[in-house]
This record gives sequence, C-alpha cells and structure tokens, in this order.
Amino acid sequence: MRTASLFCLAIWSAVWLLFLLLRFSSLDVRNIPGAGPFLLSSLVVSALAPIVAAALAVAALVREPRVPANWLTFAAASAVLVAEVLLVLSSRWL
Repeated sequence: MRTASLFCLAIWSAVWLLFLLLRFSSLDVRNIPGAGPFLLSSLVVSALAPIVAAALAVAALVREPRVPANWLTFAAASAVLVAEVLLVLSSRWL
C-alpha cells in the first residue's frame, strides 16, 4: 500500500509538471486534435491522486504503525493533499 501511495504521488507530480511545461512553453495545444479530453482527464487524475495517496498511506499506517517509511509516506501524502486544497482555494478561476 505504501508503494501504491508513492506511485499516486509520482503521478500527481508528473501531471503537474506536464501542466507547467505546457504553460511556459510556446506550444499551442488548441491546435492538437484530442488534446482537450486528454488534458481534462489529466486534471481529474491530478485532483484525485492526492486523495487516493492519502487513503492508501493511512491504510498502510494502520496496518503497520511502527514502520517509519509508512509515517513518511503519510506525511508526504498529507502535504500534497494540503497543497492541493490550498491551490484550489486560492485559484481565481473557480
């Protein structure tokens, strides 16, 4: 479960890196056919990944509470979840 939580966090960071690269590049994605549904599904995945990562980290922590790596994974998932919530709350486009 800890590994799955770390994979969720890795997917979250990869999707946000993709969005940042698209934002600061000169590539116009409006001309690419099928880019809209792909980017929308990527946004949904990046919104749900911290929630799933936190749930998996809690499950791993409940299962083996004395393993320090579980606590570290839980802390990372919690930090990403808080950052995601703060990002959504501070956005003007919502």
